[in-house]
Amino acid sequence: MARLSLLEKAGTALFCSMVIGLGIASSDSHGSSAQAADACSDVETQTTGCPSSSGTVNGNGVDIRGSVGVPGSVGSGNGSGSGNGSGGGSAVTMPPPLRDGYSITEPITLADLVNFTPVAGIDHMEPDGWMVVGLDTNFYATVESGVQTGLLLDLPASVRFTAERYRWSYGDGRSATRSTRGSSWVASGVGEFDHTATSHIYRTAGTYSIDLTIDYSAEYQYAGGPWVSISGTIRVAANRLVAVAGAANTVLVGHDCTQHPSGPGCR
Repeated sequence: MARLSLLEKAGTALFCSMVIGLGIASSDSHGSSAQAADACSDVETQTTGCPSSSGTVNGNGVDIRGSVGVPGSVGSGNGSGSGNGSGGGSAVTMPPPLRDGYSITEPITLADLVNFTPVAGIDHMEPDGWMVVGLDTNFYATVESGVQTGLLLDLPASVRFTAERYRWSYGDGRSATRSTRGSSWVASGVGEFDHTATSHIYRTAGTYSIDLTIDYSAEYQYAGGPWVSISGTIRVAANRLVAVAGAANTVLVGHDCTQHPSGPGCR
């Protein structure tokens, strides 16, 4: 047996209800009308569509009008007849299915980068391992950049990380966040103990632990397609430095010259 279309089902339901409720054979029913009640679930409304119909008793016949509401398309049909109806309507167009091998996913997030990790940066300081109280100590970082390959949501992909911010904690209660990684005194073209964009001055003698964390942004690429940025940053810790700060007469010309013979005043 051939399956009835949604419109045919709606018309059949209406026709039956009108036979019972209006009495088609009655000659005084001319002009009476009725509408079939909708009986669609939420799933049917959003997928196969929900048929609705209405009609008017016209003498010994019935004029039937029906429609099917489908998300993204409209279909309707009209018919009339005396016991046997005929009518036509436009076809209901359903949304095309997804292509084989494709699926709908949420935007890629940092939490999806389980197979990718930024390479930790390296913190450097000048002088190396010691500071002069009241003078600038120069800190700078080196970072490794490059593209990593692996699986991202089970698909081959490339990911690259870019250092965006450098957060120094100097161990004396003070800290700084910079957009530059800094450079050595020589690379900066300045002299020893000169101020740089990433230098810091210690005011009290003592031993200090210096920590650096670097914020990385991330981008991903599938199969040679465009690079796509991922919202947020990943914070990765660099190595810890431990250094001693002392007065100029102690650090430069005192017993520390034994440990740092190349320091200023020890040559």
